[in-house]
Amino acid sequence: MNKFLNIGIIQMPVNYDTSINIEYFSKKVEEFCSAYHRPEIIIGVEGGIGYFTPQKIPGPITEYFGRLAKKHRVYLLPGTMYEQSQELSDGMYYNTAPVFNPQGELIAAYRKMAPWRPMEESTAPGSEYVVFDIPEKNTKIGMIICYDSNFPEISRNLTLMGAEVIIKLTQDPQELFKINQHIHYARALENQAFFICTNGVGFFGGMNLYGHSQVITPEGNIIWEAEQNETMATVTLDIGLVHRCRHYGTLFMDHYLQHLGDYNFPMPYADKILESPLLKTLPRGTNNPVEYEQRLANMDIGTIGRALKENAPKDSMDYELNLEGFLKNN
Repeated sequence: MNKFLNIGIIQMPVNYDTSINIEYFSKKVEEFCSAYHRPEIIIGVEGGIGYFTPQKIPGPITEYFGRLAKKHRVYLLPGTMYEQSQELSDGMYYNTAPVFNPQGELIAAYRKMAPWRPMEESTAPGSEYVVFDIPEKNTKIGMIICYDSNFPEISRNLTLMGAEVIIKLTQDPQELFKINQHIHYARALENQAFFICTNGVGFFGGMNLYGHSQVITPEGNIIWEAEQNETMATVTLDIGLVHRCRHYGTLFMDHYLQHLGDYNFPMPYADKILESPLLKTLPRGTNNPVEYEQRLANMDIGTIGRALKENAPKDSMDYELNLEGFLKNN
């Protein structure tokens, strides 16, 4: 029996003010759900909830989105937010994407496993893969955030957990446009899964976000791609194509996942990657902008000009107050 899932993508600008982001997303959800071609799950972008107003999960922000999901009886994946946690030291947060079902319940919260260092120096890496069910469609969705997609191990583990759709929430800058396009196709093909990327647009954090959100099939065909402007679209996924590719081969020829089980490749460095000959010869990654600049100075790159480091806008307290007022009134 064929399975179809309507995905609603909101390609949106990201503002420093959390209340502006939430209001923008909420209005687009209202517009989506008043159309005749309605999505069944609606997806935002990385940072689309907010960075500068960290909160606990569950908390006031997740309670708000739970009400929004219940009101419209849809699944919501509104974006990511900085999550406070008692297990982290002061000034450190998780970059977390919460998920809500049509009953308004918080059913998952994925913490980004590969923070984009040195940019995300205050982001702690998560340690758990997240795959959630959409029982109405008898399908599973796996979640990744931005830089996670550059590590095939993450998407592969989601696939082995049963994910038929992999969703990437991102905030990718113009410089990485061409690189990421190739990565998205590879993740779809090697996992015989739908790969969905939602990216922000506009200027944020000294970068131009290039948009170009994508929906790629398990056979590596792109069925929808945005441009570089704010937009929204409902795209229908034929989930049955995943079953066909995995059982009968991509293009009825390549049986990647079946052969993965047949060959059972040895993985001598699983859980001990630092013992590999390569990583014994490499320095560890730079964790903050200061280390990054010092290392690049050895290559005589970025040595002209003065760096002005800014962890957060000076008016972040105003953003907290704006968010508090928004949630109180909504």
